[in-house]
Amino acid sequence: MSLRVIWLDEGGVEGTPCFVAFPGVGDIGILTAKLLEQLVPSKTVALVLDPSLPPLAQLDENGVLQPPHHRLVRLETASGSAHVLIGAGQSGLPHLQHATALGLLEAMNGAKEVVGLAGFRAPAEDRRTFWVATSSDDATSFETGGRTVSRTEPQAGCIGALALLVSLAPHHGLSGSLAVSTTVGESKDPSAAQRLAQMLDETFALGLGAMPNVDEHLRSLLEARAPRVVQDHISELMERPDAFYA
Repeated sequence: MSLRVIWLDEGGVEGTPCFVAFPGVGDIGILTAKLLEQLVPSKTVALVLDPSLPPLAQLDENGVLQPPHHRLVRLETASGSAHVLIGAGQSGLPHLQHATALGLLEAMNGAKEVVGLAGFRAPAEDRRTFWVATSSDDATSFETGGRTVSRTEPQAGCIGALALLVSLAPHHGLSGSLAVSTTVGESKDPSAAQRLAQMLDETFALGLGAMPNVDEHLRSLLEARAPRVVQDHISELMERPDAFYA
């Protein structure tokens, strides 16, 4: 299995931070990625075709049927270009998750840092953000640079394509890290995504500025992803059909 990157715009990712998000705990990564996309000038610059995704082709914003893909977005931030890969999903099979991680690392060759955006399940009163490094050198460098680095969490480890992606990054000549926000994790958590976006802004000088009413803003993003039509099963069960059996 191999990924194929279809570039819609030239430039690549060399020398830029690359944020990566997949659906996960509290959907923190995806919500944060979409928040970044909305708050700074951005455009989709590549589609990453992944054979491990379900075979569901969907219409894009122009009404064109597109194969299943992850989307790479370029962000024009206050300190220069950055990129965020918004994952459409991942296979439940370990070898396919590994193949996805390797394919994405190849596509991100030359990136300044590969940053996985993740939620970490914790009690409701725990409202932290922190970094997890994937090499001793990076951990020391991050701490020297003022980042809050956890060397004890997540104690049980991380699973999935995102965990593989960042942990394999140093073995492919890249700096890899996890940017983590705590969340109860039982439902979508816009507040945790806001905290994570603010931490990224502080670290990479993205120029997000104040984020008023971010809960309402992210809620609108969630509503946009929700089904457009709600099926009324109760009415269907109670209605009397026009047809009858003779």
